[in-house]
Amino acid sequence: MSGWRRLNEPWRVDSAALAAVFLALGCRQAPATAAVGAPSAEACERDQSALVAFLEQLPELAVVSGIVVALPESTLGSAPGSGPVLQLDEGSTYVDGSAVTERGAPERARRVAEWFERSRSAQPAPQKTTLYVAASAATDVQTLRAHLAAIPPGVELRLLVRTLPPSSEAARTTSSAAQVLAASLLAERDAKQRERIAARGYAQFSECDAVASAVASLANTAAASRWPALRARLLTAVPRCACDELDAPALKQLVAAEQRAGAAALGWLPFSFVRDERCGASMPLRSIGKLVRQIEGFDAEFAGGWQKDALRFEEVLGDERLLGYFCNALPGETLGARQRARATLYWRAPSSAVCHAWRFEPLATGAPMGTWRRVAGADPLAFHYWQAAEEIRVFGPVSSAAPSKPTDERAWECQQNYRLLDVDAESIRTDAGTWYLSEDTCRRAAPEPEAIGCVRSLAFPSVVPAPSTRRGQPQK
Repeated sequence: MSGWRRLNEPWRVDSAALAAVFLALGCRQAPATAAVGAPSAEACERDQSALVAFLEQLPELAVVSGIVVALPESTLGSAPGSGPVLQLDEGSTYVDGSAVTERGAPERARRVAEWFERSRSAQPAPQKTTLYVAASAATDVQTLRAHLAAIPPGVELRLLVRTLPPSSEAARTTSSAAQVLAASLLAERDAKQRERIAARGYAQFSECDAVASAVASLANTAAASRWPALRARLLTAVPRCACDELDAPALKQLVAAEQRAGAAALGWLPFSFVRDERCGASMPLRSIGKLVRQIEGFDAEFAGGWQKDALRFEEVLGDERLLGYFCNALPGETLGARQRARATLYWRAPSSAVCHAWRFEPLATGAPMGTWRRVAGADPLAFHYWQAAEEIRVFGPVSSAAPSKPTDERAWECQQNYRLLDVDAESIRTDAGTWYLSEDTCRRAAPEPEAIGCVRSLAFPSVVPAPSTRRGQPQK
């Protein structure tokens, strides 16, 4: 067991910890002998007003709920908060509880991005925008990355996992009836069973017909929609009740647990690192279940070597550490993955802010050779390519008047070998220029030196390389 988990296990989720969360939101523990009714009219009305104010302060969105996919289980996980949840199962994608029907990866990514923007606009302005990802254990990294392609880069990704059930000993540390019931509701994984637990609580802590009607009206409401509908109905019902019909302190604990329903059974792990192109190159077919197990192994190995009294969350598992550990693909591996995906990369014209888009077109699926074609607005130009481990040979140009294949042998006008030097999250650097993974990154980059070699001379004819640096002379 890693060192930081020995220290009170700050990432493990149990009912006592989550009870403390909603208590911290404003729930006061009711006395063990609390009964419906208050000792004075003044205190009774004050408690009822506090309940209404508490309902108004709670977020309109529930903590992640309504998960339908079979999540991987983990011994790690931080308690989730409110936010939209993208769900992926084998062959299925769910947004807003509905399946995405588009077939192509770009279309599905666009649909997911549109849904996410709608979900984000419905939230109160958050300090940090978060997207929870609920993927089945069998889903692979490549499929997941394709769905996330259109999500804005500043969005934090969090992978949801099933955590171990809270211990019965932790549940027994709660003292009031409301606190025990709320802890049970938090820990319950089944949505229908949570609804039954909550119904017992409203019947126990309220004798008001308006509250009973509000709760009963949600009988056929989907789990993902229950909390916003319940909050709206209770805000209307509670002021209509006589204050002595409500155990307001107990109801505050119950509605706080409703907003966080099922949270004790879920946890999240950092997941933004998988968006890096190097992850797509290093582990495209790795399943999410296997990746979660490997993250647990990384935690055990890494945290066990720390000689500190306590470790903070980000010191053990953070996106940067996970990126360096799991996504250490070399430049050639990353470029090869981009080629197989028929990706578009961007090349900046020397000494200008103009970026030209170039698309890789493999000769066959998975082939290390094909055609590299300039697209989107620039004059047509294409070369063939052969991809080696850390070098790529580019030759041409390709003429529409004399069709050719990358396997053809002929005296090409231009032939050049690019040595691949480095790769990061935004670019692949060669000894003859930089290929950028997005147009935005290309435009923001500093101008590069004059073009080197015949390929760049043909691509940008207004720039003539110095004779001492000219490379790739025509093949004799």
